[in-house]
Amino acid sequence: MPTPDDDRMDDLAATSESLREDAGQIVNIEVEKQDLDAGDPRLTALSREAERLAGEVQQKSRVERELAESVNGEDEAPERSN
Repeated sequence: MPTPDDDRMDDLAATSESLREDAGQIVNIEVEKQDLDAGDPRLTALSREAERLAGEVQQKSRVERELAESVNGEDEAPERSN
């Protein structure tokens, strides 16, 4: 029977995989944008997609950190606002 720690480790692994996939998509978008001419409407669309993915990476990174702290039994530090 899985323990809560097993579930958290599974969640941590899944989050990490998702982050790697998003990061890879951002890299692919940036490579594609390099070949576009100024004024190409795909440049704006790709930039928006990269921005959206970057926001998801930030959110998933926060979840990953929280999972890691939970697995490690660390107390959560107060959040800082930017």
